[in-house]
Order: sequence, then structure tokens, then C-alpha cells
Amino acid sequence: MTEACGLVTVHRVTGVINTPRILRIRSHSPSTETVYVRLLLGQTPKLWEEAAEALAVALKAERVGIEKVRPQVIALIVQRSEPFGQVIVPPDLPGDADAASLARVYLGETEYGNDWHAPLIGQHWLISGATGSGKNSVTWMALRACAPLIRDGLVRLHVVNPKGTELNALRSVSYRYAESDADIVDVVSGFWSVMQDRKKVLAEQGRRTFEMSRATPLDLLIIDELGAVTGYGDRSLTKGVQAVFPLILSQARALGGSVIGALQEPTKDVIPQRDLFSLRVCLRATSAGHVDMVLGEDMRRRGALADEIPNEAASAGIGFVVKQRSRTPMRVRAAYCDDADIAELVRVAGWPHTELSTTAAG
Repeated sequence: MTEACGLVTVHRVTGVINTPRILRIRSHSPSTETVYVRLLLGQTPKLWEEAAEALAVALKAERVGIEKVRPQVIALIVQRSEPFGQVIVPPDLPGDADAASLARVYLGETEYGNDWHAPLIGQHWLISGATGSGKNSVTWMALRACAPLIRDGLVRLHVVNPKGTELNALRSVSYRYAESDADIVDVVSGFWSVMQDRKKVLAEQGRRTFEMSRATPLDLLIIDELGAVTGYGDRSLTKGVQAVFPLILSQARALGGSVIGALQEPTKDVIPQRDLFSLRVCLRATSAGHVDMVLGEDMRRRGALADEIPNEAASAGIGFVVKQRSRTPMRVRAAYCDDADIAELVRVAGWPHTELSTTAAG
């Protein structure tokens, strides 16, 4: 197999063929296994990344990802079939604020059979996927984790919903909510004003770090279609948002502000500040180029084949994230929130105060 894929070396004098040695194989499930391989002298992980497609064919696998483990040792993540055969049901909502942890939000499952968690507080999330890919599943899972915190005034939602569809359920529990162009600019600009005020408060208190409390809640900016706001939307809308959006992404995390942005067609014009999003998720994509645009350079070559996820309802919520330590793509699936789950979220998060701050959309 390795010889056919060009992954052997030949001694220039004796002509002896040297083949890489398999150190061990770990089976995570009937669909996914990890093969640990010791590289030959002169080989690099990049050489194996370039041969990943040929390796997948040789191993009769759907996909092979390459991960550097340590010097001269790599791991082949071999996906023989789809690891996510069933819809993932979200866990119960936390009953009270003390039971909710935004440092480790449950989102779904990984291809290794483990729970998929990600921090929300102090982070920005970018979620990309084609129509019907299930990208809002990630957003709803984050909001379910926030529900009792929203109710108790520890989290405030700033919702930008230019399509006026799925996220309109959040209107009643949002600190500020917008659908029209003018109101969208007001909400995004208002979010930045909150961050500037927060900066002054922390300076007056002599504090360098944000701590979530009712006096200083976590402000969460949710933008359902980032492209319509930052890229191909109306010129006045785009100009108004881009005046403050880079500042939000670069400074808000330390001030108690987090952003969740979703989009369908990632381009440089739409996400010029991609690297300021600490968690990036790429669900089913319509172009191979979209994968690297969202996840980072060479991520598709390293196994994030989001453009090969089938365009069917059964694949909704399936995509890739990048492991923070190894910078290796990992296949994941977000849990699915149905209408009843969303209604429960809204009920639990029901606004506790007698007075709402301005809701931009009325």
C-alpha cells in the first residue's frame, strides 16, 4: 500500500525498499480508527498529507486525515464509513444558573465517540455551511447552555437576524434584536458601545479581567447571516457594520463580549477577520475552497472534506472543526434542536426584568 502511494524509500546503493512501520492501531468505533506510523528518514507529515486521497483509496476508506503526533510519528485518522448515523438529541437544559457552564458548552459528538465541547465565554465562534447544512444547530446549543443565565440577567443577547426566519424566536428574550438594515447597524454599533462602557468600568475598578455578574453580564452578539451584514449586503449596511465589527472581534473577548457569526458563502470580503474567531466550524460546503477559507490554510488537504458531505437531510449538523493543540481537522456533529427544544429554551430564558433595554426592531 505505501509503495503504491509513493511513501517508501529506496536505498541508493543496495536498492532495498524501506517501508514505514505501523506502531499501533486504535479503534474508536466500527467507522473510525487511528493508525500510528513511524516516518522514514527524509519523510515529512506534509508528504503524507499530499498522499491522503491515495491512502483513502488504498484503505477502502471514506477519508484519511493526517495528524503529527511527535517527531517522526504521525497518526492516520481513517474514516471507513459515516460515524454519525443518527440525529443527536440535546441534553436537558440546566435548571439554574449555577448548573450552567459557559467554559465547556456541549455541542454534540466527535468522530471518536466523545462529547464535543467548546468554551463560549471569552471566545468568538464562526459557523459556516451551505443551505440546509444545519449550521444554526451550533447556535441553538450555545443558547440552551445560556438559558438560565439569560433568565437571571447574567447573559444578554444582541441578535442580528437579517433573514427574519429561524432566530425570530429569540425576539422576546433578546436585550436587543434587529432585522432591518438600519436596526442591524444600531445593534452592532450598540454592542460596541457596551464594550467601550465596560472598558471604562473595568478601568475604574482596577480590574484587568472580566467576571460575569448581573452588573457586568456576558454580552453575546449573534449574527445569523454574516455575509449579508459584512460583505454582500447593502453598501450603507456593510459600511456601518465594518466600522466597528473588527474592533468588536479584536477587543470584546476581554471585556465580556462574545460573537457567534453564521454564514453560507465564506469569502475574504465576507470574513476578512477570520482568524479572530477562536472556534471555526465548517459544515457541508458547496466548494472545496470554502473549507480552507473557514478553517485555515491546508485544512482540506489534511482531511476536512466538508465539500464531500452529502447534500441530504440526514447529514445536517455534520462538519469539521480544528483541534487546538494539533491543528488537525476533526469530524463532528452538532445536536439537533427541534421546535419543542427551542420553545423550551425561550420559556426558561424568559426575560426576568420589568424593563427591557431598547429592542431595535421594535
